[in-house]
This record gives sequence, C-alpha cells and structure tokens, in this order.
Amino acid sequence: MSTQAGKSLQKKQTHYINAILITALALLMLGIMSVLFLSFKYEEANIKEDLVISAYLKEGLTQPDIDKLLKRIENNESVKSIRFISKEEAMDIFKSKFNEDPSEILEDVNPLPASMDISLEAAAVNVDSISAFREKLQLYPEITHTRANEALISSVDTDLKVAGFIIAGISILFLVIAIAIIDKTIRLSMYSNRFLVRSMQLVGATRGFITAPYVKRSIVNGIISAAIALVVLFSAVLYIHGNYAYWDFSDPTIKRGFIFTALMLFGVGILITWFSTRSSVHKYIKMKLDELY
Repeated sequence: MSTQAGKSLQKKQTHYINAILITALALLMLGIMSVLFLSFKYEEANIKEDLVISAYLKEGLTQPDIDKLLKRIENNESVKSIRFISKEEAMDIFKSKFNEDPSEILEDVNPLPASMDISLEAAAVNVDSISAFREKLQLYPEITHTRANEALISSVDTDLKVAGFIIAGISILFLVIAIAIIDKTIRLSMYSNRFLVRSMQLVGATRGFITAPYVKRSIVNGIISAAIALVVLFSAVLYIHGNYAYWDFSDPTIKRGFIFTALMLFGVGILITWFSTRSSVHKYIKMKLDELY
C-alpha cells in the first residue's frame, strides 16, 4: 500500500515538474519576443538619432555668439545632441569626402561655412516635425539656411513603422501561443487530480476548501516558472551585452523595457496558472461521477 502511495506521490511530483518546465519554456519564448521587440525599438532610436539636420552659420560670428546659439538650441526638448563644425573641420571633411583640396585653387580662402549637425530625439524624427524644427532654426539670425534629407527621413520612418507593426503582431501571436500552451499544460496536470477533487467533494469539502491548495500551488509554480525563464533570458542578455557591447543599460528606456519584460513574465505566469487551475478544479467539481472516467 505504501509502495502504491509512493508511486502516486512520485507521479504527482513528475506532473508538477513537467508543468513548471513547460510553463517556463512558454514564458521564455514570450520573453525572447519581448527582448526582440525591445531590441528593435533600440535600433529604431539609434537609426533615427543618426539622421541629422545641418544648420549653416553666417560669416563673422565670434565664439561667444556661437556658444550662446548652441546653448539656446540645446535647450529645445526635442534636441538629442548637437555638434559644432568649424570652417577648418568643414574643409577637412570636404577633403576626405571628395579627395580634393580647394586651397590649391583658392589659395588661403576657405569658402565653406561653419555649421551645426543637430540630432533630434527618436520620437521627434518624422517629416512633419523635421520641417517644423527647420522653420524654427531659420528664425535665428545667426543661421543662413538648413539642410536635411527629408526623402530619406520619410522612407526610414515609413519602413520602421511597417517593421514595428510586423514585430508587434508577431509578439502578440507569441503571447497567445504561450498562454495556450500554459493553459493546456495546467489542465492536463489537473486531469490526474480529478478523482481526488471528487473524493474531497464527497466527504463534504466546500468548493473554496478544495480549490485553495491547488490555486496556491499553481501560483507558486507560476512564480518558479517565470523565475527560471528570467534566469535563462537575462543570462543570454548579459552574455550578448558582455561579448558584443549590445544594449546601453544606462538608457532609461532600456531599463524600463527589461523591467517590463520581467513583470510581464511573472504576471502571465501567475495569472494564467491561477486561472487555468481554478477553472479546471471547478470543472471537475461540477462533473458527474460517470463523466470523470
């Protein structure tokens, strides 16, 4: 009798372990999609912030005038960074880009103006906002004209939006698949306990009394599964970061993204296991004895 009880306990523990591992695998799959979406947003921000607006300055400006102008533009909330390019730097850039030296013809005259390369925050990079920002720059008397490749900006913005929708759609699909896998796993695990649920009901146990231990166990299992998934996921993230210097963890957006991923995995792990276990127990409580076989 004790041997049979031992086998039954071992079988039950095996069901719990299998449920935890399968749930962890489903949550890991969901976590990977979350990290991929976060990586896409990270790359999107980098691409957009590499698109610059060039503002060309009038001749004869003193260094204090230039410093004041730079400070005024930097105070704009949509500006990510600003780089001043002197006339000498502009000449060096021209020489390296075109492999020509205008001084051979113009002698000591440098016809290239000083300029500023301005990068905007990723959220502000689209054709309309770029045009509006250029109009603001034109109001400064120190600036003669501005230049931006609006066709490229429009193309990049459109392509990134399409890619973002595709990745978001795939992420939602993976969320549905993960929930379905976890739900099915929990229901199969609870199937082996259907006669025990029925026996407790026959001796007068209330629905709440029967359900409580299973629900508590399922919540613990959900937490364990999420913890396993997070350990594997963040170990991979740290490995990639350490070997390829990917992701800037000092960026608040990146920090919030990983915190959201962790909370999402714990939330999904707890809620789905709780819901599936509770609904399964209630299902077997309502069943007739003949339906359990």
